[in-house]
Amino acid sequence: MTDELFDKARASLKQYWGFDDFRPGQDEVVRSVLSGEPTLVLFPTGGGKSLCYQVPATVLEGLTVVISPLVALMQDQVFQLQQKGVPSTFINSTISRSEVEQRLINARNGMYKLLYCAPERLETPLWQNMVTDLSLSLIAVDEAHCISEWGHDFRPIYRRIPEMMAPVAGRIRWLALTATATPEVRRDIVHALDLKEPAVISRGFNRPNLQWWVIIGEQKKRRLKKILQRAKGSGLIYAGTRAGCEHLSDWLTRQGWHCEPYHAGLTAEQREDIQNRWIDSRLPLVAATNAFGMGIDKPDCRFVVHYDMSLSIEAYYQEAGRAGRDGKESYPILLVREADLKAAKKAILDSWPDRQQLEKIYNAVCDHWNLASGSAMEEMQKIDLDQVRIRSGFSGRMILSGLRILDQLGVLKMAQQDEPRVGIHFLLSREAVEERSLGLNKPAKQAFIDRLSRIMGPEVYQKMTYMEERHLKTRMEMSGKMLENGLRVLQDEGWLNYSLIRNEPVAHLLEPRYQRFQLTEKNILEHRDRLLKKLDYMIGFVRTKSCRSRYIRIYFGETNVPQKCGTCDNCRSEKKAGTLSGDVRTISKILESEAMDFKQLLQKTQWPRMHLKQVLSDMLREELICRPDDGSQRYRLP
Repeated sequence: MTDELFDKARASLKQYWGFDDFRPGQDEVVRSVLSGEPTLVLFPTGGGKSLCYQVPATVLEGLTVVISPLVALMQDQVFQLQQKGVPSTFINSTISRSEVEQRLINARNGMYKLLYCAPERLETPLWQNMVTDLSLSLIAVDEAHCISEWGHDFRPIYRRIPEMMAPVAGRIRWLALTATATPEVRRDIVHALDLKEPAVISRGFNRPNLQWWVIIGEQKKRRLKKILQRAKGSGLIYAGTRAGCEHLSDWLTRQGWHCEPYHAGLTAEQREDIQNRWIDSRLPLVAATNAFGMGIDKPDCRFVVHYDMSLSIEAYYQEAGRAGRDGKESYPILLVREADLKAAKKAILDSWPDRQQLEKIYNAVCDHWNLASGSAMEEMQKIDLDQVRIRSGFSGRMILSGLRILDQLGVLKMAQQDEPRVGIHFLLSREAVEERSLGLNKPAKQAFIDRLSRIMGPEVYQKMTYMEERHLKTRMEMSGKMLENGLRVLQDEGWLNYSLIRNEPVAHLLEPRYQRFQLTEKNILEHRDRLLKKLDYMIGFVRTKSCRSRYIRIYFGETNVPQKCGTCDNCRSEKKAGTLSGDVRTISKILESEAMDFKQLLQKTQWPRMHLKQVLSDMLREELICRPDDGSQRYRLP
């Protein structure tokens, strides 16, 4: 039966995706899934993980649920599947409760083959009431490293997936997928998801077409400029902050490159426009935070420059791996100063609140929400940082750090870069709204109220109900400004309360408000120390003199890794050093201690002038030495 299903899967691959056959590794995964084995997939970024659940979903009876924390990714994949003719949908915090309910009813009626779902949805009463009515065939847990405290993106709710799926867990197939998992993380995934003797299918972490380079030194802008002068094709520059992205983009534009910034401070429309133009190669260069690139399928990105260093090998590998997804030669390049390494460690230590500070932030947020002890929350609420700053006395940076820690430790849940949303709560009953509306002499206002009520659904009369701003604008057939003006008038007249959430942090407590703060100093510092350990490995990658590809592959648990890839900067330097002439070795040795001009080198070497000129000319051409841009005539090592 499995062979017959696999033949159907291969036919489906051709029908919907246009491929004649699976990539190496994908065929093993599809066979394993179709046979009913629990399966753990370890494929590198760009390795084709999504097809490992999308194709089986088209041939299995019933519904495949894909659990993913990435809102943009699930929306993008659903759009692509719908374009191919594969019935799919998603449920997450960007759509209203009534829309979620309708999509689940549609799923129960067999209208979809794939349902993408944020993990938070699994614990809602609505999901719990309907899950046993769904004809489920496969659960695919994407970004499965989020389940592990040793993962670089730990999300406590992931550990509750088996509990939340308990009513159906024993009768469905399980598939877990990740691009970044060390041996500790793999063991954690298998244990936490209770995968019994899973098939572990790995394509390894070797990306032979990527030439890993680390450039250590000052004057990062000058080095970036040189890289871009030689680079061909589209590329990404990763910066650590919004301000950094804006600054780099402005500077590069002044230097003559077409570059635009990308970060969470832009509107959804702006971010989508930048992504689309970059994917279509109309925009060759983007200076972005690490949110850019998640799930974006652009195979021909030729280089990824990290202007600011990632804090873990996992994050760096995932971000840098967005280069060369088509298998052609591409360059992940890390620019780093010695001061950056110390600053990264200091930033973790300085921004990590102790237990007392964390408790104060927790209480300030709960007080700001007017949440009494023992009270629970169902919906996300906006966090007004100014209010929390006043109540706690801490800086915005410390508050955001505290919120991230509370998220990582499972106390509250921060929104994962949701689209801007509108929250609406009618203060009158439905009957009172209809009656009052009938007394209006303004047909346009009546139509506005009636349409708003129908679109938001019946729960809008019980509580603040949220919907993606873009979706609501489209349904109301009006601009954002018109919508906001209409809501402001209705709020001033006492019809409703509304809330606009645009790039502010939003969150909700996962448990009722503590009467006494539960976290211990040990809980808090354990996670900090894990981050410091990961940073130490990242610093080791920067400083290693051995093969960089080998360093990454060993970190992820590969064995029998070749000593050299032959293409990273260290392998190439070693290769050059092995073939250097005695004269070149002499100059390199002299310049190790300090830069020198021609006259100083002439005195040191005692060579004829023409011979020294020839050696220096050859070394400049081979980039074994260089001259500073400050106009001086001194030679130095790169």
